[in-house]
Amino acid sequence: MKSLTLRKLCERIAELKDPIVVMHARPDGDTVGSAVAIVRLLSMLGKKASAVAPDPIPKRLAFLTEGIDLSPSCLDRLGADVLTLDVASRGQLGNLLERLVGSLSPSLMIDHHERGEAYADGYIRPDAAAVGEIIFDLAKEMHALGMIGSLPLELLTPIYAAISSDTGCFRYSNVTPHTHEVAAELISLGVNAAEINRLLFDVKSEEQLRAEGYVQSHLCLHPSRRIASIAISSECRGELGLLDEHFETAIDVVRSLEGVEVAVTVRETPDGRFKASLRSSGADVAAIAASLGGGGHVRAAGCSLDAESAEAARLAVVQRVWEAIKSPEST
Repeated sequence: MKSLTLRKLCERIAELKDPIVVMHARPDGDTVGSAVAIVRLLSMLGKKASAVAPDPIPKRLAFLTEGIDLSPSCLDRLGADVLTLDVASRGQLGNLLERLVGSLSPSLMIDHHERGEAYADGYIRPDAAAVGEIIFDLAKEMHALGMIGSLPLELLTPIYAAISSDTGCFRYSNVTPHTHEVAAELISLGVNAAEINRLLFDVKSEEQLRAEGYVQSHLCLHPSRRIASIAISSECRGELGLLDEHFETAIDVVRSLEGVEVAVTVRETPDGRFKASLRSSGADVAAIAASLGGGGHVRAAGCSLDAESAEAARLAVVQRVWEAIKSPEST
């Protein structure tokens, strides 16, 4: 697998045939916004591109995808080139994994995770706060090379949304000076940052608010008070009349508890496995997730695991976290 320069990435994207842009399972704002931006960038290059995700796009992100072909039927195209965005390992392809083999194996990957798997030629920049940050640099490079004639708002808006989403509205430790420079330039080019951030962070459905209320009232605090966690089973969602997407912000509720160093959410997936998300104010949760077969960033990571129940999965992850963060004096 080749590691590409930004210039070479421009060339490779220009060469894509019938491109299919693939997002990761449980799509978030970064993978969705970046995918929409790449599809529009490919359109500016005269290509008809499609985007696809293993799971439905959350309703709260639907404002980004207007006019984008999201039909899974694009995977039936023979000879199409596949580009993945924000997909650190093939395991993040979810139920698309079996489809993306052979002639449909990814030919390019763009990512920003410190830990992952090189499964295609790629441009991987761990210093980027979001893949959206990389897409902006890519678009500017294409513009400088004369490959595209302008940087229209329909391209820039999803890029800003991708960056803001993956940085928690620029609150997380992954934000760098370059991140702020990119955001400032996007705003100077006409992006309505206030409206995008309102839609991403301030507007919540009744179902999402009920989900957050459930998380608040069922939070589990480790005896050390350094770890907070929640387990959400399919049965629980069914009893509450909620969908998995309504629990997207569960990790933010858990991590907001004063004194907590590591926040953990465990959500049951349709295939009966369990998806764990970890957030940290200090510990390397990417290493913890990697020990469980996952990966991610130092302060934000995740993994999938098998267990008898959501509660058993939560206990297993919390135990692994505690083993990693406890001091020698606590042993």
